[in-house]
Amino acid sequence: EAGCLGIGSMLALVASASSSLAVLQHLVAAKSCGAAFAAHAAARAAAWTPADVGWVAQRPRRACVAGATCPGEASVALSPESVRRLAVSSTTSDAAFATVSGGLSGVSELAWPALSGLAVLYVVLSFTEYAYHRFVQHLELNNVPFYQIARKAIGAPAVAPDFHINHHRETLQDMSIDPLPRKVWPEATAQRGTAATWWSFAKMSTCIFMPAYPLLSLVGWSLPIAVLAVLAATLLHLMMYNSLHPQLHGLPDVSLADGPPSFGPDSFQKSDLGRWLIEYHVVHHRTRASRNFNVICPLFDQLLGTYTAA
Repeated sequence: EAGCLGIGSMLALVASASSSLAVLQHLVAAKSCGAAFAAHAAARAAAWTPADVGWVAQRPRRACVAGATCPGEASVALSPESVRRLAVSSTTSDAAFATVSGGLSGVSELAWPALSGLAVLYVVLSFTEYAYHRFVQHLELNNVPFYQIARKAIGAPAVAPDFHINHHRETLQDMSIDPLPRKVWPEATAQRGTAATWWSFAKMSTCIFMPAYPLLSLVGWSLPIAVLAVLAATLLHLMMYNSLHPQLHGLPDVSLADGPPSFGPDSFQKSDLGRWLIEYHVVHHRTRASRNFNVICPLFDQLLGTYTAA
């Protein structure tokens, strides 16, 4: 028994001595290996013939080193061709296993930077949307103590009202629009301040890239990939916005000429996500613009305590 090798040891010996066929010819078959070797023998049966292997018994065998005593069992010699086939088969199996293992390892290595990078982009998008909407468009930056000190110390300008204030002024409780007179808002477009333009896309992409790139580089994203990802994320965000916000107020879709285009008639608004975001934003209007500052990427409302359920 001490001289008998399991099939794994035999194959290792075959691989290590493949350059010397004479050494491999010292391997002989002699003792029952049980179910494990039986399965292995069955898998090889299609490629091997009885003449190749030289079985002298019908039950499974395992190989023994020449000269070892395997009581009660007959022994046969493996032909050079049989040994070569064993070595080639083992090498092929090892190569296939290495290929699959390497592929899985590669996927695992890519998963972490991909998922963490997407998480970074979402967090930065949510923060940018929240901060701009609350502190710039609704002028709350003027009430922040730090900014008040900056205004006095270095003459930082006060945040001035823009079109967004007019948008709230003409929005009724049912979310329809009662347009302000032309002389009050002469630059109003067909979407009346409810849609993002290409200029909005340029500004928002820049604002997102500045905080996002250092974080993306930490998780392994290169500069070109980070730039493309920020542009794609910003474009998708504004297309979703332009497919939701104007329509909520009964205004037309946005064309490619005017800004990131809407997805199409009712395509986004009627989805489960679209309906939930509509309800989310309606709360913003009905609380006099004091709650729910996120529009497309909820997160910072929940983190900063300004979220109210519909």
